[in-house]
Amino acid sequence: MSLLAASALLASVTFWSHPAAAQNVLSKALQDRVQENPHTTEADVAAGAKVFRRSCSLCHGADGTGGDGPDLTRGVFRHGSSDAALFRNILTGIPNSGMGGIYQPDKSIWQVVSYVRSLSRGGGEEEVPGDPRRGGMLYRSRGSCSDCHRLNGSGGRLGPDLSDLGWRRAPDHIRASIVEPAESIDGGYRTVEVRTESGGIVRGVLRNEDRFSIQLFDEFENLRSFQKTELTAIDKPEESLMPPLGSFFRGRDLDDLVAYLYSLRPE
Repeated sequence: MSLLAASALLASVTFWSHPAAAQNVLSKALQDRVQENPHTTEADVAAGAKVFRRSCSLCHGADGTGGDGPDLTRGVFRHGSSDAALFRNILTGIPNSGMGGIYQPDKSIWQVVSYVRSLSRGGGEEEVPGDPRRGGMLYRSRGSCSDCHRLNGSGGRLGPDLSDLGWRRAPDHIRASIVEPAESIDGGYRTVEVRTESGGIVRGVLRNEDRFSIQLFDEFENLRSFQKTELTAIDKPEESLMPPLGSFFRGRDLDDLVAYLYSLRPE
């Protein structure tokens, strides 16, 4: 079923009193589209690679080994590893993950699925050096990681939640984020610094901004809101609130911490 047909089905039920009815019909239309992959030839894989490099490589890396997004060469994925699940995730995106859907014809999406399949080493988790158990001890005892990061419901909120980091990030990206966090800042944790008319400076994580106001989460985890007319300057430095931790974690310690963070992969 084409996307146009799915849209028509949704439109045909807008008069129903319960909005879930329309969603159910759309879900059924989507299910009809995502059966077995009909585009699996070598030519399809090559075509899928072109779409992937254009639409997916920024987050997943040109070779699929990860970056801002997870490593796709494992062959095992948190939100479903079947061809149908991959198709749905590429088409519609994954809520609360930073991954949006891509607007492409069904054939192109199936070809991307075929390309992702071709990347698979079939080994599941990537082998990384280091001792996760010892890395967990380092996480809890050095660098004040939990002051800013939540883990399984406890910890700070200035930085990203790490509870499922192993699903979302490749080991190389985790390592780089520890040593040089400013090199790859999560879009939801951009630094902002405002100066008030009285000369005070408030620094934190940008939460929202419009023409008239700006809201930020300050370094003490207070939500602050300012009218722009009250401010003399707004700066958004390309740097992270998290300091570089290469001096705290190096050699074996860094390997162990990366191994621990990469192991955070709850169901």
